[in-house]
Amino acid sequence: MKTLSRLPTYSYSTPVVLLFFAVFFSVAITVFAITAKTTILFYSSETTINNYKSLKIEFDRYLGKFGPYAIQPFSDRETFEKYIKDKKECLLLMSSWHYRKIYKDFSLKAALTGTRNGEKYQKRILIAKDTSVKSGLIASASSIQHTRNYMNSMLQGKVKIDTTKILTVPKDIDALMSVGFGMANMALTTRRAFEELKAVNPNLHQRMKIIVEGERTLSLILAVHENLSEDADKMLSVIQNMSTDPAGKEKIRMLGLDDWQVLDPSDRLRLEAK
Repeated sequence: MKTLSRLPTYSYSTPVVLLFFAVFFSVAITVFAITAKTTILFYSSETTINNYKSLKIEFDRYLGKFGPYAIQPFSDRETFEKYIKDKKECLLLMSSWHYRKIYKDFSLKAALTGTRNGEKYQKRILIAKDTSVKSGLIASASSIQHTRNYMNSMLQGKVKIDTTKILTVPKDIDALMSVGFGMANMALTTRRAFEELKAVNPNLHQRMKIIVEGERTLSLILAVHENLSEDADKMLSVIQNMSTDPAGKEKIRMLGLDDWQVLDPSDRLRLEAK
């Protein structure tokens, strides 16, 4: 019977072995440090982003100056919620409406809210050229689900309006323009956008009528996990100070904001009220 020949054996001195493992782990840690990033995960049911790629490139370039930070925008709510499950090394940027829906299930805590012209609250309004309009296309920059839910909450039987036909547009002011150009019958927009229309097109503004107004709501919410990691806490400080830097302020404007503000207790109470 043939026997297998013995494989050659090699002996290594302890210092050589230790040096090998030291180099191996040093490289592994370096690679991990390069690839691991603390990320802002962003989905807004109230804002339609035209160019996610541009948003990511610009934010990544800015945030990268302060550490291994990045942003990851999502265009779909379901995908966003699946992704954030059990993730703690991140910040979450979402509408206040969305935050109220999920903050308990995902153990989230609101840290900052976006502002524009010093205002952290906004009010949505339903507008048409003719207040007798009760059906037809409704132009909105919000997601279809958010538009329907918000309108049902806003109407509360005061006005009977068909909420089944929705035209999604990029910005709140575009919703108004859609009504002006006859592309839609009504616009669900913000009081802020309505004031902007007054400056851009005073004639159209004058012809627009408010059918119903909703309650004031906070703007975009930057939330963290209740067990906030050290890296996420550092990134939160970077975000909070963006408006003090001209380049940072420019990036905030891509979200339709110009600053961030810490939530006070009354804001939090209102935001998380049932």
